[in-house]
Amino acid sequence: MSEREWEYPYDLFIKSMAQKIRNINDKKLKEYNLSSSQASLLELLERGIRNDEEITRKVMEKVLKLKGPSITNLINGLKSKDYIIRSTGVNDARTFQIEITPKGYQLVREMEEVFEETEQQMLKGMTEEEKKTFLDLLIRAYKNLGGD
Repeated sequence: MSEREWEYPYDLFIKSMAQKIRNINDKKLKEYNLSSSQASLLELLERGIRNDEEITRKVMEKVLKLKGPSITNLINGLKSKDYIIRSTGVNDARTFQIEITPKGYQLVREMEEVFEETEQQMLKGMTEEEKKTFLDLLIRAYKNLGGD
């Protein structure tokens, strides 16, 4: 990295890195007709089901940093592609339940590979110690900004 690049603020590099990661993942997910946001939601739902946790709309909004209508659009998109089944809640008709279809579970497995490839690309050339330090610093910066 040149001396000149360090003149730019950290947030520029962070934003650029986040955008590059999103672009790389979106390009890889395009063959599934899926966006990074849809993939993230499906992954969140699968993790919740696997861990027997209730994933509420509020949890989805908090984790994905999106508002209700955007979550609804993501859910509808996943449903229309037959990755999930959405049904009315058993005890409360105002709520809904989401199940992942076999097609959705297959996609989750394939997405894990896509995201792993991107992560490996980002960490290329780093030692194990550097990777640990990088992660520790990212976590600290996130928490400094009020992250959970």
